[in-house]
Amino acid sequence: MDFGYVRVSTKEQNPERQIAILLDMGIEERNIYVEKKSGHNFNRETYDMLINHIMRPGDRLTVTELKRFGRNYMEIYREWHHITKELQMDIRVADNKILDTSKDKDLLGQVITDVVLALLSYVAEGDWAERHELQRQGIEVAKKSGKYLGRPRVEFPENWEECYERWKSGRITAKEAMKLMDLKKDSFYRLVKKHENSKINPRK
Repeated sequence: MDFGYVRVSTKEQNPERQIAILLDMGIEERNIYVEKKSGHNFNRETYDMLINHIMRPGDRLTVTELKRFGRNYMEIYREWHHITKELQMDIRVADNKILDTSKDKDLLGQVITDVVLALLSYVAEGDWAERHELQRQGIEVAKKSGKYLGRPRVEFPENWEECYERWKSGRITAKEAMKLMDLKKDSFYRLVKKHENSKINPRK
C-alpha cells in the first residue's frame, strides 16, 4: 500500500500544499498522515505510529521533501535505513524522482539511491546550518542597531487595576481575571510580576 506523511513546523502553517502533492501522486487521502510539530527533534507521535505500527513490509512511504525525515544528515540517513533496511518498506521523495526505492531493485539501483541520498542529506544539513547561522547573525546585527525587539511586549489592559485587585482579594479566580482582561496565562503572570516589582522598585 502507498502511504503519505506530511509535516509542518507549527500549528499556524498550512499542510494543504504537501497534501495536494501526495494526492496528485495517487495516494488516497485516508492514507495521508499529517503532523504539526517542529523538526527540532524527532519525537513525532504520528510519524512513529505510521512507520512502526501501521505500515507493513512492502508498503511505500511518500514524502514531499527529504527534510521531512529529519533536520540533519544523521537523522535523515538513520530514518532511511530504518525504513528500507530494517522494516523492509519503500520510500519515495516527490521532489527527487531518483529517490524511489520501489524502482530499480537490483544492486546498482540501490547503490545509486544510497549515494544520492547521502549527497542530498549532506546538502540538506548544510542548508539547515547555514540558514540558522544567517538568522543568528541577523539577530546580532539587529541587536547592535537597536532594531531587534524579540518577543512582543504585553501591555497592561485598561481594566488591569480593577481585575488585579479583585483577583488578589480572592473575589475572582485567576482564570476569571484572565478572561476579563483577554490575557493568556503566561502573559497574565508576567504582568503580575511586572506590576508587583514596580511597587517594590518604583523606578523600574
